[in-house]
Amino acid sequence: MVFAYLFRNLFLTIFLFFRHWYVDGFNAVFGRALGIVRAMERRLALRINLHFLFKPLYQEYNIYGYVMGFLFRGLRIAAGLLGYLLIMFVAAAAYIIWASVPVFLVYRIIIGK
Repeated sequence: MVFAYLFRNLFLTIFLFFRHWYVDGFNAVFGRALGIVRAMERRLALRINLHFLFKPLYQEYNIYGYVMGFLFRGLRIAAGLLGYLLIMFVAAAAYIIWASVPVFLVYRIIIGK
C-alpha cells in the first residue's frame, strides 16, 4: 500500500514538474512577449496607421500631404512589423532554450561529461 502511494506520488510529481516547466514556462515567455508587443502598439499605433495609410498627413489635402502621410505611416508600419517580428523571434528562441534545458540535463547525466 505504501509502495503504491509512493509510486503514484513519484509519477504525479514528475508529471507536475513537466507541466509546470513546459506549460507555465510557455505562458510566462509569451505572456511577457505579448506585454511588450502591447506596449509597442501603444507607442507605434500600427492598427491606426494601417487605417489611415492613404489619408493625408495633418489633414493637408494636397500632394505633399498625401505623399508625406503615406511615407511617414508606411515607415511606422514597417518599423512596427519589424519590431513585432523581432520580439516574437526572441520569445520563440527563449522558449526553445527553456524547453531544451531538461533534455540537455538528462543527456548530460546519462553521458556523464
